[in-house]
Amino acid sequence: MLLSNSDEYLHPPPPGSNALWSDNFWFSVCDRDADVYGINHIHASLSHGYVRASAFYVIDGVAVQWASRQPLDADLEFSVLGDGRVSYSVEEPFARYRWQLDAPRFGFDLTFEDRFGVFDYNDCFGGNPLGAYEGYGGHYEQALVCRGELETRDGPRAGERRAVQSWSHRDHSWTHRFERPGPWDVRHRRTQAESWGHFWPSVQLPDRHLNSFGWMSPTQPLPGDTPAVGGWIGDADGTRALKSASCVPRLEEDQRTAMAFDMTFETTDGEVLTVRTGRKHAHTRNGLMRDENDAEVRLDCHEPFFDFEVLETGERGYGVVEYSIHPPWPRYRY
Repeated sequence: MLLSNSDEYLHPPPPGSNALWSDNFWFSVCDRDADVYGINHIHASLSHGYVRASAFYVIDGVAVQWASRQPLDADLEFSVLGDGRVSYSVEEPFARYRWQLDAPRFGFDLTFEDRFGVFDYNDCFGGNPLGAYEGYGGHYEQALVCRGELETRDGPRAGERRAVQSWSHRDHSWTHRFERPGPWDVRHRRTQAESWGHFWPSVQLPDRHLNSFGWMSPTQPLPGDTPAVGGWIGDADGTRALKSASCVPRLEEDQRTAMAFDMTFETTDGEVLTVRTGRKHAHTRNGLMRDENDAEVRLDCHEPFFDFEVLETGERGYGVVEYSIHPPWPRYRY
């Protein structure tokens, strides 16, 4: 692993580029006992001088969220990063992190600690599926344990404090975002499968953690010889690359929202793991993966929380399946 402690913080943009460059910090919370599901996310752009900070949560079945965009005032190796309401700090590089929120409707103080070690996507089997894109900097992921306290400040249980403890997951990337402008006319896909975008599941199991990035659509255009998928498995022996992964969604009638997934992972040792989603606990959307003009966002980036079962072994767990859907072919005619 070539990562250094400085990679835990902000990265300066490449010289001579005017494209949107940003560091992105993403952490999940999935506590079924506390009925708390959420995504903490920070998009910090040194090239454009602003930070978007958010906490998208579903608490007791109710979607509550905080998000803002503020001027970025932070050193490369920051002590705290955020917007005044959301704050993120690296307590110990690659080992312990802290997120805090002080918002009108809810607040929390959560600590995340390493579970199985860090995986650098440059170590993916067959190559990095992210690395061939223009302006790519880096991307790594980590299985975590989350502990802390959450307070509800609105609704029928306002003032209640509850303990949070769950498995978790995080990633950190630094790269150009939307380095090319969107098309003038967005063309619809001709088939349902062509409208499928990316998949990025975090499958948290009692003794291991599965993670992968790839494209659900077999017609997804890829630059050069970029592999269509990459990922890793973490356990007591550390982290190592998966050989392959696939994901097939089962969509609701709107053809935009997934009700379930069938996923298959293959290790480099030849073990095949078929993971099926069970109960869907909550559904959030990553609303901050945007270019400068928020109104032009045409990509639905979903982050639902599920129970999981590994069919070959009977292992059961939980986690989140991030995915996107491109504009589908319309089912109507003029």
